[in-house]
Amino acid sequence: MVRQFFFIIGILLLVSGCTISDKFKADEIYNQLKDDQAKIILHVKGSNFYKEESIFHGHLEIVEKSFTINYFDQFDSNVMIHFGADKWYEEKPIKAPIRMFNSYTSTVMFGKIKDKAKRRGEGYLMSQGLLTFKSLNKDEIVIEVVGKAKKYPNVGETDPAFEVEGIIVCKKPKIAFLDVNEANTLY
Repeated sequence: MVRQFFFIIGILLLVSGCTISDKFKADEIYNQLKDDQAKIILHVKGSNFYKEESIFHGHLEIVEKSFTINYFDQFDSNVMIHFGADKWYEEKPIKAPIRMFNSYTSTVMFGKIKDKAKRRGEGYLMSQGLLTFKSLNKDEIVIEVVGKAKKYPNVGETDPAFEVEGIIVCKKPKIAFLDVNEANTLY
């Protein structure tokens, strides 16, 4: 009985120590990317939102009071992240709360084209959650994403929110540093 108790506690400790980066195999993803490429894996309601072969490129900007990513893949899927605060980068690891500001703006928005001919897509605005930067430097950016999202255009207060979990891995990204000291933000 005592042995079973310690075995169960050991398993729980092992599982609780597993991070999203481990779950999504951030190191393996990084090793498969070329310079200035990113892989974005977002699970919505337990299913992968983007195609397995999606590779993202785009714009990444770090400013004294904000952080912005605007990435697109070869299928015209996109991810936009924007947050800011005074000295948002001071505490490491950086943890940025996800917020929805109104029916068309959120800290994290993501979408994809479902039917190019009919110009139809599917998109989500994250309504709550957390971005955790496991690394933020010129060689590698790894961001864990956890929270809830609302399917656009049904983003009202009473509309359903869906569980989102995922990771963003960037290899040697091009970063635009504007009015901020690089050394203060990178780690």
